Amino acid sequence: MPVMSRNQTIVPADMQRRARKIAAQASKLADQARPMTTTATIRAKRGAANAAEWAKPGVDVARVWMAVRVYRGSAAVQKKVAPKVSSVMADTAKKIYPPKKRSRLVPMILSCVALLAAGAAAAAAIVMRKQRTMPPPSMPPPPGTAGQPGDPSRTGREAEVNGLSRTR
Repeated sequence: MPVMSRNQTIVPADMQRRARKIAAQASKLADQARPMTTTATIRAKRGAANAAEWAKPGVDVARVWMAVRVYRGSAAVQKKVAPKVSSVMADTAKKIYPPKKRSRLVPMILSCVALLAAGAAAAAAIVMRKQRTMPPPSMPPPPGTAGQPGDPSRTGREAEVNGLSRTR
């Protein structure tokens, strides 16, 4: 099928011939450009190395200048921003930390002490009740006090009441 271009009819076989001709010319030009590109590459590498060597002292000066600024900035952040951030983080940590479990030992000790105190109070009440109902033990008379009131060797009309008083 013929292709129309500028009012001319071109046959596909003719197109292939022209394309091969153009490709051959491009290949010839590429072969001619190869030495120029290698020399350009070598020159560009040398130029870049020279530019890097020339710029290195300036870059080092700029790095020192920037390092001083960054250090001062970090000190300012530590003094001004960091305490605020730190306090916010500490408050948040306190809020999210789970509550401590209460010890069961303290209530148990307190209940044992209360039970012991109640037992001691009950024992004291029993002892006091027994002392009220039992008469006090009679004491033997001291030696050499024969014939004195309250002496069991003495007989007579005196009656002892609780061992404290006599009637005549």
